Amino acid sequence: MKRRKRETEVFSLSFLDCICCGFGAVLLLFVLTVGKKSDTMIDIKATIEQVLGQTESEFAEKDKELKDLQRSLSTLRRRNQTTLDEIEEKKRTHTALEDEFALLLAQLASMEEDIGKLLEDKENMPMQEEEAPIPIPNAIRRQYLTGFDIQGDNVLFLVEASGGMTDDVYEKAVERLADSDEEKRNSPKWSRVKTGMTWMIANLKPTSRYKIILFNNELTPLESRYGSEWFDPMDNDLTQEVIDQLDDVVPQEGANLEKAFDMVDDMPLTPDRIVLIADGLPTLADSYAASPPLESNDRINMFRVATKALNFDGPVSILLYPMKNDPGAAVHYWRLADDQGGAMVCPSKTWPNT
Repeated sequence: MKRRKRETEVFSLSFLDCICCGFGAVLLLFVLTVGKKSDTMIDIKATIEQVLGQTESEFAEKDKELKDLQRSLSTLRRRNQTTLDEIEEKKRTHTALEDEFALLLAQLASMEEDIGKLLEDKENMPMQEEEAPIPIPNAIRRQYLTGFDIQGDNVLFLVEASGGMTDDVYEKAVERLADSDEEKRNSPKWSRVKTGMTWMIANLKPTSRYKIILFNNELTPLESRYGSEWFDPMDNDLTQEVIDQLDDVVPQEGANLEKAFDMVDDMPLTPDRIVLIADGLPTLADSYAASPPLESNDRINMFRVATKALNFDGPVSILLYPMKNDPGAAVHYWRLADDQGGAMVCPSKTWPNT
């Protein structure tokens, strides 16, 4: 009998083993590949996140820089506008200054023309020498009396013309009481008083008016033939007449300062400052009676009642020709001048000549 031919089986046990092994290998390879790919993706993600963080940080920094630039740009624009405004203002100022300069040049030309005319008129004027109203003793020492203000509108000179004004020493002044009127008028001390009066009249401002009242036991105002009670220092004839009248005054009798001060309140025209010329404390008073012999306390009391009689708000300046036997007078007169807002000066024997 013929042996049947054996058929080959495609899906044999060996084939299935190979297939399973191969499939297992593929699965193993897939598993290994997928794990490695997952790790790679994590790394890539971390890298991307890091780059993204750096980008965001850089973007924030750039945004801050942009805002700073915008602020700087705004500041520069404001400054630029301010500068432009200042330039425009300077242009307007420059234009105004140019116009003003042109006007000044025109005025200067006009003034030069006027000066030329005045110089021409001066050359054509006849030469005439003008004398000063009164001669000024030693003109270079015009400001000798520092702080002694006589520059008022209405200046009242109260001049003591007592017998004590003939000498600096009390005993010698008493001896001079027996002199003739001419000798008393020319006594050294009274001559200095007259020279000082001349100096002060010469130093009054041109617009001033002045009045002179002499006092001893009586009041004697200087009067002019022109009928004016207040004198113009720029009137030559009037000033010369005042000086001549001073030369005729004879210093004599005592000194009643109370009567002189009491008269100020009754003047029709109140002065704006008083200049008192004296040589010591008063020796007479209407409201104080002293028993002989006259003591220094009596003279101080007479001075006090005199100051009470002075009802005057303006400055009182005092020119004190001191008496050697009356040293305390300077203190009392200084207090009076200080209280009245004036000054007290004791001139030297050579003033105002040297």
